[in-house]
Amino acid sequence: MKKYSEALLAGSKLNLNVRMKEVRSDISAGMYSAIPILSPSDFPQYDRSAVDGFAVRYEDVLSAGLNNPISLKLVGSIHVGDANNIRIGKNQCAEIFTGAEVPEGADAVVMQEDAEIEGEYVAIFRKVKKFQNIGRKGEDLKTGDKIIDRGQRIMPWHIPAFIETGIEKVNVFDLKIGVLSTGDEIVSGKVKNASAPMLQSLIVRDGFNSVFLGNVEDNVEKISNVIRSFEGDLLIVTGGSGPSSTDLMDSILQNLGQIIFHGIRMKPGRTTGLALVNDKPIFTISGLPVAALIAYENVIRPLIFNWLSIKETRPNIVKGELTRSIFNNEAMKMFVRVRLSNKDGKIYVDPLRTTGSGIINSVINADGYLIIDENVEGYQEGQLVEVKLIG
Repeated sequence: MKKYSEALLAGSKLNLNVRMKEVRSDISAGMYSAIPILSPSDFPQYDRSAVDGFAVRYEDVLSAGLNNPISLKLVGSIHVGDANNIRIGKNQCAEIFTGAEVPEGADAVVMQEDAEIEGEYVAIFRKVKKFQNIGRKGEDLKTGDKIIDRGQRIMPWHIPAFIETGIEKVNVFDLKIGVLSTGDEIVSGKVKNASAPMLQSLIVRDGFNSVFLGNVEDNVEKISNVIRSFEGDLLIVTGGSGPSSTDLMDSILQNLGQIIFHGIRMKPGRTTGLALVNDKPIFTISGLPVAALIAYENVIRPLIFNWLSIKETRPNIVKGELTRSIFNNEAMKMFVRVRLSNKDGKIYVDPLRTTGSGIINSVINADGYLIIDENVEGYQEGQLVEVKLIG
């Protein structure tokens, strides 16, 4: 049985061969970029007006004021998308609308409310600085600027950058994760399979593809056949990882491939294991929901993120004052479910009184969990501690 840190280090040395797929950029939110995406063009692609108003030469209106309006010849009107064939000369201006291309010769835009049309002329009542109210070409993104890095999750706010710079397709990771549940008790219906749907939901939440491979009885040949025939990238097997006589996964995986580790000094989740079969990572975890959740969040997910160079972006750590002392009597890395409360602007951490790895009520009522390292005896009441939020 390995220490938690040793298990993650051993797993991090593996390589995960993941397929890429090309998808439309406008539907790519939630996926992970498989390569760095660089801007193929400047954005804006031209100098554009940031307001409705009048395109001018700033030097022509340097002395403009409420008591000293400057009169400029109106030579045209420019809307967004218009073919821009207007040139602004001395003492001239053009009406322009937000987003429209600034005409040649103009280097500032006077806001509509600071001017008044008087027939073929426009009275300007306020001076402007050079390039005032103009979005400059390439001001937001220049050709070659990195929009998103490899392993970065594409968020909704990346979509406008793709669209505006002309990126119609993006390459994303096409990670397919299988979930296989084992155990005679599940196949017979004596025990409901609650962990598999939860794991699939966690996988989808994290932006990956999930496929359920079914419930398989405790049979070496049947389980081996499912593992050998799996065509995805990574497999999570629930059940069959503990010490009882019907727990077969260790011997199956030894026969099919290489055991990286089996058992971690953590609670819940001590039976968590990892093997390599046909160059595919195979995780074995407890079938009990809480242990499965802790194993996914603290072993499987971190290793997947490591393999794909994904950076964790969730702000999922908060600090609070412990309401009662909690002890680690087992020299294991402990994941203690806790509830948070806020009183007078101060966060309090209340450890939930639970036993076992399958007490799902402790997760339903928990806001997160307090992690106690294996070499730490515990924390005292009133101590400031860190809590990892669930979700």
